[in-house]
Amino acid sequence: MTGQTPHLGRAARLDRALADLLAQAPELEAAAVVSFDGLAMASRLPSGMDEDRVAAMSAALLSLGEKAAQGLGRGDLSQVYVEGETGTVFLISADDEAVLVAVAAAGAKAGLMLYEVRRAAAAVGEVLRSDAPVEEAAPLDDAVLAEAEAAYQAYQASRAGAQAEPVEPVAAPAPVLPADPDVFHPEPEAADHAANGSNGSSDDAAPASAWDPYETTPVPPVPAPSWS
Repeated sequence: MTGQTPHLGRAARLDRALADLLAQAPELEAAAVVSFDGLAMASRLPSGMDEDRVAAMSAALLSLGEKAAQGLGRGDLSQVYVEGETGTVFLISADDEAVLVAVAAAGAKAGLMLYEVRRAAAAVGEVLRSDAPVEEAAPLDDAVLAEAEAAYQAYQASRAGAQAEPVEPVAAPAPVLPADPDVFHPEPEAADHAANGSNGSSDDAAPASAWDPYETTPVPPVPAPSWS
């Protein structure tokens, strides 16, 4: 379609990143993207350079540089700079995804070359990260799924049984009424003594006289006064 850029594969985008690098820095004669195990992923080399040989030597230089940096206590390796009589070789890590190798001619400014190579290495790392394979989740075993389903069904059944079981009401305790002060409650010992008619000390004791509140006492007559 007009106005749209077709989707490019990883090799084509890596090749474009190398072409842009050589266009920005004409002093660079060759460039390549090499994996850590010494395999060429993309390259822009002159006819006199062998791609496999460049990749193998770059991996050997990278391994030696890492050992030297760690052995001397300098930490992780970030770049390798090799200068010869007829040119310079730069090896820059592309965000721990690969190594960018650039070969410059004699007399090239090292600072400018390092700047351009590092910028291209960042672009190469972005291309490699965007094409990294996405790990798919491992499928679950049928036995694991069946066990999980059985556990869920048992849980649902237990919930249904708990909801269907009736709950017995708890009877409330009987209220305790306070004693009425106007009502006479005899003591247990006094009540037993009145019922038996004795205090338990003697069998022939005289019974107590009963008092009748309705009994009337006769009043003696008063003599009439004499007026003679």
